[in-house]
Amino acid sequence: MGETGKRKLRSTGKKWFALGLMLALSVPSPSPAADTVGMILPRDCAVSADAKDKFVQMLFARDIPSGNVEVFVQRPAPDRVSRLNSARKFLSFGVAAIVIWGGTAVEEILRESGRTPVVFVGVYNPVKQGIVKDLRAPGKNTTGVASTTSLSFLLDNILEVVDDGVLGVVYHSDITDSVVQFEELTSLAGAKGLKILSVDVLGSDPAGISEVLAPAPFLYLAQGCYVEDGSFVNMEKLGKPAATQTPGITGGGVVFSLAPDIDEMLNEAAGITARILKGEKAGDIEVVRMKKIDFVINMGEARAMELKVPFAVLNRATKVIK
Repeated sequence: MGETGKRKLRSTGKKWFALGLMLALSVPSPSPAADTVGMILPRDCAVSADAKDKFVQMLFARDIPSGNVEVFVQRPAPDRVSRLNSARKFLSFGVAAIVIWGGTAVEEILRESGRTPVVFVGVYNPVKQGIVKDLRAPGKNTTGVASTTSLSFLLDNILEVVDDGVLGVVYHSDITDSVVQFEELTSLAGAKGLKILSVDVLGSDPAGISEVLAPAPFLYLAQGCYVEDGSFVNMEKLGKPAATQTPGITGGGVVFSLAPDIDEMLNEAAGITARILKGEKAGDIEVVRMKKIDFVINMGEARAMELKVPFAVLNRATKVIK
């Protein structure tokens, strides 16, 4: 090839290089992959079907661009294998954080979550349940929203409608929130003058539960007993008025409910999740203790159970369902 041909080839090569550079600069680079958040809401919690949509809206209200985050939900059956399968799906997918309802699910998943931040919701006593070491400095890689309320206050109101001081207690020994509530109630019972008749629903049949609780005029339903459509399953068949500290319960014989509002807890969880997505470490974020607690009295249930609620008790309610 002559010198003239070489010069033409070099010139052509420079033109193609310049064109390639122009194209590379004009085509936008791919946007970063969206962060993903996994939500595990076991079926034995009384969250509504639109809980995910509410959480997403609450998350985006924290200056999290809607195109940068995707939220996926799992509704596992209330057993260990189902809960762990849901967690493992999210962990293998590489989510930026997992939001979990209930203390038992959190305990199980923390053993496998590694560096993936965990945000819990609706855990009754996170310290006593061993989920965090301190509410102000949770440590590990988890934090969240506690659902602690005053059991002593609830028992005082129960005593004003129960004449003989006998209280039936239904709990689930495989659910840590339930066990902690049962233990707290047992420790308070003597000082309150209450005699406790307790039933562990794990392995119990409805007939056996009815037999044990027959002498009790009033029931306490601990968190973690199976819930469906906002009611404790099979409890209404006992025909007894009941009280609970489980968030979201509205029927099935429950007359007294002392619990935080589920939407408000989801809102707090969204705020924590947003902080994690922005770079904060979960273990450095203080656990939220709900300040607004609803004492709900369901007068429709009370009338159905022929229970008279004194005005002094009714006057303490923050919400009355007619």
